[in-house]
Amino acid sequence: MTEFMQPIHPMRVITGDHEYTFTIPVFAIAISNSHDVEYLTINGSFYRTATIKFAEIMINGTWVRLETRHHPAT
Repeated sequence: MTEFMQPIHPMRVITGDHEYTFTIPVFAIAISNSHDVEYLTINGSFYRTATIKFAEIMINGTWVRLETRHHPAT
């Protein structure tokens, strides 16, 4: 089961393609299966990391891009 939590700071996700970019405010986030992140937007849509360019969080009045780094098992 996935449990959503509201972020402490304002958060948004960036989607789109090479021509268009869409910025969507986030209402809540969840991590399922210990690694899959899901975002629930303020309009009730669900976004998974596969459909998102990146996410940002506002810290001290500045939008900071959240980075994801994959560490392959060796």
